[in-house]
Amino acid sequence: MALVSPKMPSRAALSAIAAGPVFIIFVSSNVVNAGNLLFNVLFSRWMGPELFGELATVLTLKLAILGVLGALQIAVSQRVASAKEDETAPLETSLSRMGHVGFVLLWFLLPVVLAAAWVGDVGARLGLGSPVLLVLLGLSLPFAAPLSILRGVALGRLDTRHVLLSANVEMLVRLLGAVLAWHAGFGLTGVVASIALSIVAGWVPLRGLLRRTANGPAEWTRVGRSIALAAIPFALLQASQVVLLDGDVILAKLALSADEAGYVAALSLFQRIQFFACFGLASVLLPAVSGAVSGGQSAVRPAAAVVGLFGCVSALVLGGSLLVPGQIITLFVGPSFLPAQSVLSVAAASSVAFTLSYLLATYLSAIGDRSGIWLIVAACPVQLAAMSAGAGSLFEMLEFKLVCQVLLAALLVSRATWRTLCRFRLDSTPIPV
Repeated sequence: MALVSPKMPSRAALSAIAAGPVFIIFVSSNVVNAGNLLFNVLFSRWMGPELFGELATVLTLKLAILGVLGALQIAVSQRVASAKEDETAPLETSLSRMGHVGFVLLWFLLPVVLAAAWVGDVGARLGLGSPVLLVLLGLSLPFAAPLSILRGVALGRLDTRHVLLSANVEMLVRLLGAVLAWHAGFGLTGVVASIALSIVAGWVPLRGLLRRTANGPAEWTRVGRSIALAAIPFALLQASQVVLLDGDVILAKLALSADEAGYVAALSLFQRIQFFACFGLASVLLPAVSGAVSGGQSAVRPAAAVVGLFGCVSALVLGGSLLVPGQIITLFVGPSFLPAQSVLSVAAASSVAFTLSYLLATYLSAIGDRSGIWLIVAACPVQLAAMSAGAGSLFEMLEFKLVCQVLLAALLVSRATWRTLCRFRLDSTPIPV
């Protein structure tokens, strides 16, 4: 799937990239990222380090839930992108029925899950002040499964209109709803209710995306099995993303003081800003490269735009964290978090390294190589053990995290380079860059 012709003049090439789905989805994801940043800027100031640490725990749990279900989105997007024309109608019918079954099934399972969390006092074990917070978050879970399927369809089609609409509606409901709930006096409970409601809001614009035709149960169950199997590696990737990027939030809550846990929550915010600024690139990278490979075209060309945009974002994040850490901390989370400025550059570098690893694992998956996913999964116990060893000190914990992330990124750079060179050698004709 070539994004630009190599014969285009440079100005026309830039125009083609700017009008293409990679750039449009990148810009949209960063509008959403800006809204999420504003959310954290406001509530870090209004709540202070201790209560903001609780909110960060809830957000980490939400990311874990959506991250694992996001594996379904990734598998669906790859399947839709590589489907032949005569496969489209039965595939869409099967996906529609999968979403309906998942929605109903999760409503049946939800009372059991919530009762177990309540009886086991899971909220208190995670440092949350009320078990109601987990209940509110759980109520959004049935909507998360069909949302993941429908977003996967939109991304697989590179349907920028629906991708933009769903993501931005979700962000606006979360931001505006949380602000109104907080000022109405509902506290953290009202903020978490708005976070849960935003998942429902993201699903609403996508409801009519799939058409349904006659399709027997054997067909949609076969499609469901194949997508479920394809989603397993991506589920591990998404779960590993939460562990490697946000695991220090939970660890700090258990091992450090309340204020230090709040500082880690603030640093985690900056890491999420950098990662999710580029997450939209990963979402479009997989279907773009998969479609190119399926059509016998270059896998390198659609990846090139992603590399350039990632480099720009990373340079801004690293430069800011090194040159003006105090100003960034004060601007985004307030002066009460200034003790964290000394390790902001460490946290930023960790996030850049992990984002690179995630993009490389996605690229490798798109060309049929899951080794990048397995390397990221294997890094989880290593990083957790390293951070636990340094959990007595905020700086040591984050320093050990950075070392693990840099080593992981180096391994994935080597693997992706070798596989790309192999594709050049094995093709009968050179792959145009």
